[in-house]
Amino acid sequence: MTEKEDVIILDRYEADKLPQDYLAHYFTHILCHSGTGQFRMNGAIYQIKPDDIVILLPSAEVENLLFSIDFQADFFFMSYEIATKNNPDVAWGIKGYLFSKEHPVVSLSKQDKEKCRQNLQVLKSIIVDTEHRFRKEMLNLHVRVFIMDMWNIFAHKIEEQLNFHGQRISLFERFLNLAQTHCMERRDLGFYSEKLCITTKYLTELCKKNSGKTAGEWIQNYTTQRMVILLRNPNLSFAEIADALHFSSQSFFSRYVRGVLGVSPSEFRQGLG
Repeated sequence: MTEKEDVIILDRYEADKLPQDYLAHYFTHILCHSGTGQFRMNGAIYQIKPDDIVILLPSAEVENLLFSIDFQADFFFMSYEIATKNNPDVAWGIKGYLFSKEHPVVSLSKQDKEKCRQNLQVLKSIIVDTEHRFRKEMLNLHVRVFIMDMWNIFAHKIEEQLNFHGQRISLFERFLNLAQTHCMERRDLGFYSEKLCITTKYLTELCKKNSGKTAGEWIQNYTTQRMVILLRNPNLSFAEIADALHFSSQSFFSRYVRGVLGVSPSEFRQGLG
């Protein structure tokens, strides 16, 4: 472990080696090698099998975490602080966060599984080398590498899902998928109507018919979700958040926040305190 237990890697689940409140403040990763497991979260039951990676977000409401007798895995716990400090890209951080929230268990290819295993081995070697002069810097660097490798896996999984369902889902569902994926950088209806090969008028009518909401309201909803996640991160300045959400200026971002949340960015953060 590091001094502040920012990174903990175990080859078995041992609660006495973890901080008491780890579920609230750590990202939990379980890389399964053999055996099976399961857990309940938000009313759904998730199964764990070999070559799966489980990613549980801080404060995730996990119940009944069970493992078979022959269960073998790497357990990797990463504090929220070290994860946010080494987030290479805010936009991708949000995409990864939301993907893990909806897909806490991901089946890995042999190649991706090996990449994750190698990353954990490197992190283990850094953790135990307490005499290394640049141990802290190396740990931060390889946490960043691990995060980017996971984003790469998520990107492939998202593309696989879109390609598989592309011809089987409705036009409205295709719009929702596009809005969730691109709302941080594109909020103009023309972008989405062009992607769907329809007019903006038809897109608006389509959304109203299927949901009672306009296309603009759906885009705003998805943007607001991401904006709130970013505003809750005290390590990000308002200028950085405005840039991540592709607003033309910080003042325009502030007006947008007040319009959808009813308060300014600073007032929102003060309310969290």
